[in-house]
Amino acid sequence: MKPRYCYWSVVDGEYAIMAQAVVNSARQAGVFRDFHIWTDRPINGAICHEVGQVEKWGCLFKLTFLRDAVRRLNYDYFVWLDSDTYFVRHPGDVLRVLQGSPLHIALESDVCLPQNQRTDWWGCPNQQFAALMRAKGVRSKAIFNVNGGLFIVHRDAVETVFNLAYDFWQFCRGQNLTFNDEPLLAYAMQMLCGNPYVHTVRKTADLWASDWTGCFRDQLPDGQPWWFVDYFTGENVPVNPAIVHVMRSKTALLKAAGAAAPTSPS
Repeated sequence: MKPRYCYWSVVDGEYAIMAQAVVNSARQAGVFRDFHIWTDRPINGAICHEVGQVEKWGCLFKLTFLRDAVRRLNYDYFVWLDSDTYFVRHPGDVLRVLQGSPLHIALESDVCLPQNQRTDWWGCPNQQFAALMRAKGVRSKAIFNVNGGLFIVHRDAVETVFNLAYDFWQFCRGQNLTFNDEPLLAYAMQMLCGNPYVHTVRKTADLWASDWTGCFRDQLPDGQPWWFVDYFTGENVPVNPAIVHVMRSKTALLKAAGAAAPTSPS
């Protein structure tokens, strides 16, 4: 029996409007997996839950919500999507990127490379971040950063992922560093994945990549290849993901949200 998974997100205000565009794009691409969205307004094509009053942008918000609410849903895996996301085609089985790991988040760039042009991540010098990761048990030669726009977790690993992230957050606080969720997810991922090198953007960009530099600024992707820019080296990497994190296209998503989504499964 194939594992069951759903997409999920937590949105309100204009982010809920953008989430409608996300669901629309998925349905138009032939994706009819369940979308569970905690929201302050109806989203056509999604299973909606009342979001209530919640601080969405805290360092452990996504993982706290996953542990306390999402894990109650009857699925084997949970796929988080940021609301500034767009499907350009059917992604196939998203679980293929797990490669036996209970957690997947795309590992973007190695902070340890000597040719890095950027010298810090979230205000922490690269070498210090690498030292923090290694002090807490990461053993790979490369130490990667991540973007939090998509991650996949097996339901049985939710508590472990949360505990790893929280432990790393506390450890870094002791070093006078307060991180948001991305360094915490990077740590949990590199502790759990076994072989980090099969989870890099270069290996998994057929599924998802983040347009953080704005190739599609103020417009939506059309399914054609584009250049992902390595966060630290500045290297251009050709990618063509089915799911694009269109961070610089929020205005275009808001405009697209009025499009009607298909309602019958395929």
